[in-house]
Amino acid sequence: MKIETLTLGTVCDDRATGLTGTLTHWVLSMDGRITYIFQPRGLDRKGQPLNHLVLNEARLDVSDSDFEEVEVPVEILGTEVTDKASGFTGMAIDFIYHINGCFHVAIQPRGVVERTGLPINVSEFDLRRCTGEKIVELSKEDLTESIEKKPSPTGNVLTHELPSCVRITRISR
Repeated sequence: MKIETLTLGTVCDDRATGLTGTLTHWVLSMDGRITYIFQPRGLDRKGQPLNHLVLNEARLDVSDSDFEEVEVPVEILGTEVTDKASGFTGMAIDFIYHINGCFHVAIQPRGVVERTGLPINVSEFDLRRCTGEKIVELSKEDLTESIEKKPSPTGNVLTHELPSCVRITRISR
C-alpha cells in the first residue's frame, strides 16, 4: 500500500512549542495513522540533546515539497510475527522507519508478566529478522546483500536505503 509521509531529515517548526527541529522517525500504526519523532535543535543544561517530541503532521510547519510516497507492506500489521533471533512473538502493531533507513516492526506479545501482572513490553525488530504468514522471506543470498547494502541501526554503518519490501517515491502536491 502506498502512503504519503513527511520526508525524514526535514527541518521544520513545531507550531505548538515554536521549536525548530528535525524529523528523525515516523511510526505507522495498525489504523493507518502516522506519527513523527521530532528532535528539537539544542542541548539542555547538562549538555544533552533536548527530549524528542512525538507529533502528528498538523503540528508541523511544512511545505508540499517535504512529502514523499512510500510503499509499505501494511498487510503484515495485525498479524503474528516472530523475531527469528530471539523467538519473541506477538502481533505486528506498528512500523517504524528510522532516518538512516532501517525499517522496523513493533511486536506486542499476548499476556502479562507473571511476577508483575503487567502486559509484556512491546519490542521492535528489523523486519528482515522476522517471520510471519504475511512476511516475504528473502533467500540467503538476497538477505546477505540486503544487510550489506541496508544495515540495521545495530551496525556501525547506516544508509538511507530501505528493505526491498519498502519503496519511496517523491511526490508533488
